[in-house]
Amino acid sequence: MSKKEGKVGFTLIELLVVIAVIALLMAILIPSLAVAKERARRVVCSKNVNQFIIGCLTYAEDNDEDLPSGMSDRGEDEHTPIMSRETRDAMIEILGTHEVLMCPWLSKPFDNDDGWYHDEYGNYGYVIGYNYLGGHGGTPWSVTAPATEKWKSPQFNTDSGSMLLVVELNTWTTSTNQIFAPHGKRGPINQYCEGNGNNQTPRAVGAAGGNIGLLDGSVSWRKVEEMKVYRSSRRHGSQGCFSLW
Repeated sequence: MSKKEGKVGFTLIELLVVIAVIALLMAILIPSLAVAKERARRVVCSKNVNQFIIGCLTYAEDNDEDLPSGMSDRGEDEHTPIMSRETRDAMIEILGTHEVLMCPWLSKPFDNDDGWYHDEYGNYGYVIGYNYLGGHGGTPWSVTAPATEKWKSPQFNTDSGSMLLVVELNTWTTSTNQIFAPHGKRGPINQYCEGNGNNQTPRAVGAAGGNIGLLDGSVSWRKVEEMKVYRSSRRHGSQGCFSLW
């Protein structure tokens, strides 16, 4: 007569060991997956930047080689992340969508289907998801702290192909305390946050860098450690907008 076998189960110690192993595997794998996901985001953004450039060059072909205007709806009160309604409409007509005008990982208030029209302090125009450096007047703008560098705006599609045309939005405003940083080291960080704009920069909140696009259509990734500070507002001095690229 055979002896009936009893049910076999986990002991408490064995269960704890299994849980510990699973936790260890998750601790190893999750950061790796986050890094891979962020790399994929950067590729998508680089393609958007390239399409943005193509849109600008297409516009220039139809407008006597003039690149799209960098003016805001308030004229020479310019900010590199802001496009006038007329310019944005023209770019959307060429590109077929407004989504190419921003990094898709930017959150509120960029998530408005109609775009983010900046009218809190006057009708300036649309805040796009990049710094558009073409078609701006009066450059190089004077250096105002915390900016340390000057930049020159390309005006025509025949200008030097090595000139910067569009860069990602590693940008902050000292007056409204807004910070934009689309790419952290392991994924998007808080892209729209409140902080002390005079002390907090994208670098300080964990930005890893961003894609930069040249007039010749080339796009490359630049680490935040290699970026310098530039002035992104024409008229507002130390109370304006500043960017890293």
